[in-house]
Amino acid sequence: MSRSKHVAQANASPAPKNRTSLFRDDQGWLRGGWLLSLTLAAWFVATLALRVGMAAGFGWLFRVWGISASNAHRAPAWARMIYVWHGSMITLLSAVVVLALSFALRRLWRLERRERFAPAKLVGAWLCGLGTIVWIAVLCLVPDSMRLEWPLSRPRLTAALPALCLISLVSALAEETFTKRVVFDGLRARWGVGWAALCACLNSFFSGNGWTGGVLCAVNVLLMGLLCCAIYEKKGLWAAAGFRWGWSVATLFLLGFGGGDHAVYRLYSVSERWLTGGDGGPICGAWGTLALLILLGWLERDRLKALWKRFHRKKTPTN
Repeated sequence: MSRSKHVAQANASPAPKNRTSLFRDDQGWLRGGWLLSLTLAAWFVATLALRVGMAAGFGWLFRVWGISASNAHRAPAWARMIYVWHGSMITLLSAVVVLALSFALRRLWRLERRERFAPAKLVGAWLCGLGTIVWIAVLCLVPDSMRLEWPLSRPRLTAALPALCLISLVSALAEETFTKRVVFDGLRARWGVGWAALCACLNSFFSGNGWTGGVLCAVNVLLMGLLCCAIYEKKGLWAAAGFRWGWSVATLFLLGFGGGDHAVYRLYSVSERWLTGGDGGPICGAWGTLALLILLGWLERDRLKALWKRFHRKKTPTN
């Protein structure tokens, strides 16, 4: 073979894979790390600045008006409405900012794939999340670990319930859009599904203050993140947001774990807080851990079967 043919074959051969250095990043690991750092910094600054700024603004406004928790009932109706709803307004505006930031960051990550609105997936996943909390509530009531403060014969319906459910939907959609459509999608092609899911779960963990409710709360928040990643990978964004929305609606506004002045019913803890979650809700209890593990195992049953076969094959001696 002539020297020219050798040169032509060398030039036509593909470049070696998995070659990463300070000057070359074939697989996108370094670019993914920089983009992730910029993404989390932008999210943290935007959400923190908005929440702190709006909380300070409302606080200053209430001091000027002379409104506090002790005399709010004496204020005019419009001022009392602002005082009661200012926390929900901060939550709603923060969610809108996160949604807008997510669309901008997708352009930074060069993610162009869009997902159409899927009402059937949203409603189906919402019912699944709602049903999960109802199932946990039944488990809580059977051993009398929790009791209904407002009996089933006397549901407590308020005019604020539809607005609160809508705010809960926007909040769940914003969180899932950021963690799945930006963090998970951006890292999946560069770092793989496992690392992408881990980073998305950690982002949900810190944004949801998963470290404040004890060990079980931290475990359950991470399990919720993994479950929503599995739902997103199989069913899409609307299904993941729908499940989280159904979980929130049932926890806060249907069964009123941990207070719930606007809840239709209200469960309060009697004993065994580690099992039920007590006032922290199912996300802080072992029943929540069991439910999340069952749902995650069902969604990932094919991968679990493949892992079991691989493990069994290794254990089986070969002749």
